[in-house]
Amino acid sequence: MYQYADTLHSTTAEAIFIVGVSRSGTSLMRKILNASAKIAISWENHFLGHLIASEGARYKFRKFGDLSKDENVRKLVGYIYSGEFRKSSKYRDVSAQWRWITDKIDKDDFTSRILESDRSERALFTIMMRVFADNKNKPIIGEKTPAHIRYVATIIEWFPDGRIIHMIRDPRAIFVSEFRRRKQATTYPYKLLKRFSLLYKLYILLQTTIVWFESAYRHSKYKAVYPNNYYVLRFEDLVGDPQHHITQVCDFVGVDFQDIMLKQFVVSGGFRAGQDGFDASAADRWRQHIDPWINSWFVFWFKKYLKEFGYIQNSGEL
Repeated sequence: MYQYADTLHSTTAEAIFIVGVSRSGTSLMRKILNASAKIAISWENHFLGHLIASEGARYKFRKFGDLSKDENVRKLVGYIYSGEFRKSSKYRDVSAQWRWITDKIDKDDFTSRILESDRSERALFTIMMRVFADNKNKPIIGEKTPAHIRYVATIIEWFPDGRIIHMIRDPRAIFVSEFRRRKQATTYPYKLLKRFSLLYKLYILLQTTIVWFESAYRHSKYKAVYPNNYYVLRFEDLVGDPQHHITQVCDFVGVDFQDIMLKQFVVSGGFRAGQDGFDASAADRWRQHIDPWINSWFVFWFKKYLKEFGYIQNSGEL
């Protein structure tokens, strides 16, 4: 089992941010925390940036110029609510939180919140989370965007008393899960690549390799630079002993553990989707579905990190 930081924190978090590689348990952690009576973790939003930085919402919002001018604020809100923002990318639909806002939050209310703020990017980010928390009648704001692992420095600068929860999962399991999920994708490049079996597999392999390496590398930095704000949790540990690890997460963010946090359905598009409880078998199921050469690929490139996180031992694989 990976060794966690010795110090947990009793003070309540200013805001909570869930980051990591896609398919590493970030959605599960969001559901767990949202079961708390105090926490509202909003949907994925990519406000700070995406794998492509320019796909971040804040970059697109900058074209409206100085928001100290009321006219520019109203133009920005119109852009979000008109559907133009949703059509702004040729690669992907707009992230779920923005669709939720236009469906659930009155346009005038959203405009007023911005006008009454200092109109900074931090304010926009906060408002995006706050409208979700207010809708759920909960005090603690937060959001779950895996790609925001690249922007932890900005998050901590904006929210010095914020908490970062970094979900980690064996890259081989992530590959198998992503390979299966993307077969249902209707967006590019997956729509095109899945017609060519080997090319599609190589693309998912390369993508998983790059994003998992970045996640592991950034962990080494964040645990040293932000010891009071940063917490790492292995997906495998969470599903293997949920009560213990959820209790530790609650201590970290400064809320009471509640039994309802254990009442979860399997929410991913995986093998046990829709079933009750935590899918402990998900920790090792990848072994039944991975090609030996792909397994060897990850062990070769990530041997150091796989040992560090407890996925392999000196004597070989776990």
